[in-house]
Amino acid sequence: MRAPIIATSLATAILLLFAAQLAAAAPATRVANAIWAHDSIYDTVATDTTFMSPPLHSTDVIYSFMMSGLMGQRSVAEYAPGDREYNGGRWNVQVVVYTPAGLEEFDDGSGFVTYELTNAEAVEEAADQGLLTIRPANFYFECPLIPNRGHNR
Repeated sequence: MRAPIIATSLATAILLLFAAQLAAAAPATRVANAIWAHDSIYDTVATDTTFMSPPLHSTDVIYSFMMSGLMGQRSVAEYAPGDREYNGGRWNVQVVVYTPAGLEEFDDGSGFVTYELTNAEAVEEAADQGLLTIRPANFYFECPLIPNRGHNR
């Protein structure tokens, strides 16, 4: 049971480091083709805004694959602009890691995903099938989703 706790702690530390790097790099940077939601790819503006212990109803889940074990899977958001529940890009990060069965399913040996999950329901279904584990990172940040107007994926 210690391995998941250590992995989650490590992932949280890396996310905090990533946020610190964003803050040092630039106050706001547009990132194209960054986040999936409802089978559509969105751009975002990476900001240096993080916060502690927000009311959960004021954030949306974002699944981060940064420490997943494979490259190429972009983050997946629970809600997007136009959804009544969308909170404007205030995120509650959930760390996603591929299980051994998930590595068999999503990796052809290259270390990159063979296909991306493009909506929250697909992420949750893959977890239900034992292909992924999902753990809270206890990390909250803000970056809005911007509709992708025909940019390449």
